[in-house]
Amino acid sequence: DELNKNNRSTEEQYDIKESLQTKIADLEKTIDYLAKEIEATAKAVADMQEQMKRASESREGENADFQQTVTDQRLTQMILSKALKRMQQAYAMLLERAERGGPHIQTSGNSTDAGNAPESFSKYEKNAGGSRVLRMLETILADSRKMEDEAITAEHDAQEAYEDFMKDSNEAIAQYTEKVVNMKGSKAKAEEDLVVAKEDLKATVSKLEELHDTSGALHKSCDYIMDTFDKRQAARAAEVDALKEAKAILSGAH
Repeated sequence: DELNKNNRSTEEQYDIKESLQTKIADLEKTIDYLAKEIEATAKAVADMQEQMKRASESREGENADFQQTVTDQRLTQMILSKALKRMQQAYAMLLERAERGGPHIQTSGNSTDAGNAPESFSKYEKNAGGSRVLRMLETILADSRKMEDEAITAEHDAQEAYEDFMKDSNEAIAQYTEKVVNMKGSKAKAEEDLVVAKEDLKATVSKLEELHDTSGALHKSCDYIMDTFDKRQAARAAEVDALKEAKAILSGAH
């Protein structure tokens, strides 16, 4: 009965030992996985922070270029506007002088004789090309204003894209940071469980050693009993035979 009880306990402890070994293997895999994930996530955060830093530097440079472009174009517009205004005044004066020139009669000229047209009118004709200069200045001025407007639009779009990128990046970093905190907590718990599981395995192995020792002792006792059984049976049979013989002798004596 003791030997059977020992065998049952031994089987139970082997089951516990196998379960603990499986648990330890799983915990070690979990700890290794979490350690790698924590490292990878931390690297992702560092990479994202580096990208944010570069984006900020790039945005700063773009904004400086924008400020310079706007300053240059507004300065150009101011100069062109003043030049255009002065030229408009100058050509207006020429036009006014031309209109105040002497009367022009029909006989003042023909196909072969230029006649006696006023000198101021001739000067006006010579300077009539000034209107082309004015149109050119107006075109340059319009182009400058258009360039300024385009720069403002581009700056607005770039700033908006930058702010969206920074917002998304900060949200991602917050999520990654929370993930790292949770994974570190899970890793710490797994490490604690691993320590407990290893201690339990050590205790189970010790108990198995004790059961094996007990089993050995029980087997030796059984072997001894089996070895001496025949001898004890023979001795008992001889004792019975001796008693029978003595009884027969006593019976014959009467």
